[in-house]
Amino acid sequence: MSTNGFPPSITLVILNPETLHHGTEPQHRFDSAGGTLGRQGAWQLHDRESRILPAHCEIRWHEGHFCLIDHSGSSFMNGNDTALISGTPIRLRHNDRLQIGDYQIAIHLLGHDETKRMQQLHTASDRDPLSAQRMTQQQCPLQVLGVPTNELFNSFRTHEPKPLDEVDPLAYLDRAAQARIAPEIARIFGKEAQ
Repeated sequence: MSTNGFPPSITLVILNPETLHHGTEPQHRFDSAGGTLGRQGAWQLHDRESRILPAHCEIRWHEGHFCLIDHSGSSFMNGNDTALISGTPIRLRHNDRLQIGDYQIAIHLLGHDETKRMQQLHTASDRDPLSAQRMTQQQCPLQVLGVPTNELFNSFRTHEPKPLDEVDPLAYLDRAAQARIAPEIARIFGKEAQ
């Protein structure tokens, strides 16, 4: 049960869209009502070899979590070579990977951070319609993909010029050769300390 006021949802996204067959959507969102995946499922997955069954597997809300129940005996999770046991609920976690036929599918759960942000948007829009717009503009589109934008934008800023020995390997070797050698090391190598 969702305690944050928003209904739980899960989105499945095909990671290898080049394998999409005509009529197959690249992603599908399920709510707590769940649904089936397959040739005749709520999310219709078609493949060229007809290895995907009409009701290949299903998403179900079970004991407060989304679960996958395989009905084919030919679905795989997280790169494992062993097929899922048919009829057994498998708890899904964010970023799990599901393989059905040739499709590699990512599991995206509505996370706590996203839920919190949606709540802020909802309450902000109740008070001031422009504040919701400002909040949506605060998040760079790259942040949605998980790219830390401060590091990304810092890479475009100009920096202080680096000392020549950091750029030129010969200058570095010259500086190293002129460096003072510790007396105990000089004795080991038979050189005089500078």
